[in-house]
Amino acid sequence: MYKKIDFRVRPPYGHYLTMFEQEQDHFARLADAFDLPLSESQRTGNLDQFVREMDEAEVEVSVVPGRKAIGVTNNEMLELENLHPGRFIVFPYIDPMDCLPIKEQVDRCMQTGKCHGFSIEPTHQPVPYSFDHQRAFELYEILQEVGLPLFVSYSAKLMDLIDPDSVKQLAAVAYHFPDLKLVIGHGGWPWHREVMAMAFNDANIYMIPDMYGLTGAGGEDYIKAANTIMKDQMLFGTAYPIISQKSAADYYENSGIKESVLPRFFYDNAAKLLTL
Repeated sequence: MYKKIDFRVRPPYGHYLTMFEQEQDHFARLADAFDLPLSESQRTGNLDQFVREMDEAEVEVSVVPGRKAIGVTNNEMLELENLHPGRFIVFPYIDPMDCLPIKEQVDRCMQTGKCHGFSIEPTHQPVPYSFDHQRAFELYEILQEVGLPLFVSYSAKLMDLIDPDSVKQLAAVAYHFPDLKLVIGHGGWPWHREVMAMAFNDANIYMIPDMYGLTGAGGEDYIKAANTIMKDQMLFGTAYPIISQKSAADYYENSGIKESVLPRFFYDNAAKLLTL
């Protein structure tokens, strides 16, 4: 096995516990779809058990983006970092539609001294917005200037009304902010090929296949890209608690990703991005 950084985790802590309380049927449905077992922590929402499962899967660090849609706060996720030092890296959530100015939101998080990046979910928050909304440009400019990555949750699963133009909006952000490091979580599915084309032209675009790189439609595209044009830009991530870390790790180890590429996919690319 290989040491790993899981770049997309929603741990059983704070308001993320809502997922464990309300989405068990969803977990079971996806486990059946991908023919994967549910882990104990997926069923129970026990944080200590989840950390033990991290150890079992040889996940050294889990990256935790925010989710305003279910009430997750940056403060409670920073508490999690302190509960298990070195095991979780939080990407605080920024909402350009909030009444609090963007710079103030960013500065509050930066003052903790622990910031490795920030996260947004434009299509899945209380007031949705397009990726290229002018109010978000200030955030992109700030992060480009300070050199911190922006985690963007992006897939049709996170849209009430599926919008094929969304990938063009995302491309506009990459075009206008060429030095901004963008981490595309949730695989960018089903527009993942367009995102891969963007990444082929822009080394600052990273992708996390998570559950979309498994056996579902288009899963083979992520494996091919990891072996070729995105060797240095594809990141391991599970979307836990949707998929257990051990199941995802076992799958990707045997998915066809080249043995020479697996260390980059599982750890090296993420470590470099996080400057660990």
